[in-house]
Amino acid sequence: MQRWLVVSNCQTAGLANCIQSQTSDVSVFGLDTAMFKSKPWRMNAMIAKFDKLFLYEHVRPEIPKAKLDKVPVHVGVPIITFRAYHPDLIYIFNREKPLSGPIGHYHSAIAFACYRKGISPSDAVSYFTGTFYEKCGYFDLWEPERDRVIREFGAFGLDIHPYFRDWGRKNAFMYSYNHPRIQPIYDMASALLKSQGYAAKRSDAVPHDNLANSAIFAVYPEVGEVLGVRGQYEFRSVGNYRPMSLSEYVAGCYEAYQSIPGESMRPFPEFAGQVDHIMTLL
Repeated sequence: MQRWLVVSNCQTAGLANCIQSQTSDVSVFGLDTAMFKSKPWRMNAMIAKFDKLFLYEHVRPEIPKAKLDKVPVHVGVPIITFRAYHPDLIYIFNREKPLSGPIGHYHSAIAFACYRKGISPSDAVSYFTGTFYEKCGYFDLWEPERDRVIREFGAFGLDIHPYFRDWGRKNAFMYSYNHPRIQPIYDMASALLKSQGYAAKRSDAVPHDNLANSAIFAVYPEVGEVLGVRGQYEFRSVGNYRPMSLSEYVAGCYEAYQSIPGESMRPFPEFAGQVDHIMTLL
């Protein structure tokens, strides 16, 4: 029996479990970067025992000591990202490192722009409306994001178009920009097995959704209404099921920003234009 190793980002465990749950012909193990860093010598000894590596290439710099080339066959895999449900979510640098806020590294472009403009937290909350989201372009991302995801997966030889049609029919299929629910990962595993010449034995026994306990960014109700899913101003931090309201979240963001010199904070490059645009609207 072949042994497969999955090395990716935070989606590693879900993908490895979903592949394994759909085939008994191979043995699958997931190794994320945190697991490798905790026991590098032991993990390197284990890596040599696998026949095939499924690698999200962008994590390689995070584990430079990993002897991944010991695995004879490498297969590139993508990750699932999707911005349409969370168009306000951005990342911010603090002295070249991701800045943590009330729910980890997930920040609001509107809240950050308001802070930069000197707007109070309570007044910042007043900008979280459908009218303002429309001005920000938050209602126009579904089609371009859908096409991008299908195109990116296609570049890896994975056809997820048939599955994508069912995503989001009942609820948002993402917890945040880069944290999908388990069903899309399950479907990705099916496409991956097919690309490797294996039949996916699908069932209702979908593996545990480990990302449900991760940080969760709200699907704003006005965004959800446009996309046909339920939205609510409810945020959650990692490992905490206590819901956080919009006003509490914004206040927490301001508290984080006020403790750091302004010149030390800047949005990641891909979000800089978005923040600048919002500031012109305020």
